[in-house]
Amino acid sequence: MFNFSALTMPLSPFLRMVLFFILGIILQTQTDIAVWFLPVSTVAVVVLFLSFLPKINRIYDFRYLFGLGLALLTIVSGAFLTQQAWEKSDWSPGLETDFYKGCVMEEPVRKPKTYRCKVRITSAEKTVYIYLPIDSLSEQLVAGDYLVFYADFQSPLPYLRKQSISATAFVRQSDWQLEKEQKTSFSVLLQALSVRRMLLKHLQIIVPDPDAYSLAAALMFGYRDSIDEDLRQAFNRIGAAHILAISGTHFSILFGMLYGLLSFIGNSRRGKFFKHLLLLPLIWGFAFLTGFSPSVIRAALMMSIWIAGDLFSYHSFSLNTVAVAAFFMLLFNPLYLFDAGFQLSFSAVIAIILFYLPLAKIYESRNPLIKYLWELIAVSIAAQTGVLPLTLYYFRRFPVLFLITNLLLIPLTTILLLLIPFSLLLYFIFGEWTIMMWPLNQTLELFIGIVRELDRIG
Repeated sequence: MFNFSALTMPLSPFLRMVLFFILGIILQTQTDIAVWFLPVSTVAVVVLFLSFLPKINRIYDFRYLFGLGLALLTIVSGAFLTQQAWEKSDWSPGLETDFYKGCVMEEPVRKPKTYRCKVRITSAEKTVYIYLPIDSLSEQLVAGDYLVFYADFQSPLPYLRKQSISATAFVRQSDWQLEKEQKTSFSVLLQALSVRRMLLKHLQIIVPDPDAYSLAAALMFGYRDSIDEDLRQAFNRIGAAHILAISGTHFSILFGMLYGLLSFIGNSRRGKFFKHLLLLPLIWGFAFLTGFSPSVIRAALMMSIWIAGDLFSYHSFSLNTVAVAAFFMLLFNPLYLFDAGFQLSFSAVIAIILFYLPLAKIYESRNPLIKYLWELIAVSIAAQTGVLPLTLYYFRRFPVLFLITNLLLIPLTTILLLLIPFSLLLYFIFGEWTIMMWPLNQTLELFIGIVRELDRIG
């Protein structure tokens, strides 16, 4: 049934290097191997030097020396960068309540009784979580605001430490205030969140229903904090949580729509070149509007690598493409490896590369609709195969309705990703004409109705 040639073929040198890099990250997080950095690096350099000596280089039995030296050096590099990333979150703020000042780096997340704020402490240059009671002042907080507060920080839980969070604290209502006069230094992330916040305000006007608005905000802008908990759990139970997170699916749909809109350029070599040059900034423009979350960066980076490869007639979307995206993300922050979203995303993509084509070839039809449906089923099965172990580990459940869910919701997602920006454009030009927003609102209601019905059946 499956063609396992992709698994049995020799790994490329770059893919092996990425695997050794990941091994170094894991070793450093499981046990501190910093004391071995210098001796292992020295051995690696010596082995690499020996591999280039003419007398040794010509001997077949010593052909492994170069690979061994490079592997050791890559493992040490992964471990060293992990140690550096770990030290960035290492902080001992003191045993008593103290005065702090910091900038809110993400939109505050509403919890049952508090707002969780990700704050960058100015003096210590550390990132912390502070929890503020819900009141009229905390409800006004947005990314980019500066706070002054008193806090008794505690050490974070291990999973937060792996997210580069240095400490956590609950801050009482009387122990903090907003510093409105403070000018925020330029930050691409904060600018992106500011633009997204403006678009979300307009979206809330044209989509007045809270559930419909929260769905539209999640699908188009990656903003999931306003989703009702019952609706969120319904998505989880039917195996549709991935639709709420901006991922490769959204970027693939976006790429297809943009490629179609640019079809007037033509498919000549020059036309294709110009289309790809236009698509790259548009892809990253969409990533900007969604606030540059890690999942968005993963998807945008992978799509960019594919576009660049296709631009130079390298058509294969392979394990090497995935390895390049993973390597640069881990190079930026090795602790991404322990993020559940990172693991689920790459597991799904790798499984699609390995299993999609063999599955798709089981049944071939000339009917465009049947072909589309079968390819969608093949992609869903492949992706679910890849994420199954992680789904069982993290969520302790298996979504039995995932096939029906994807068949019904992914086409609707495609329609919504077209309707949402189109409706916003109409709103900016003509204002709030209810009749013009009817298709978007009806589609959102249909989407939510299907989710709730599938959850009831399941």
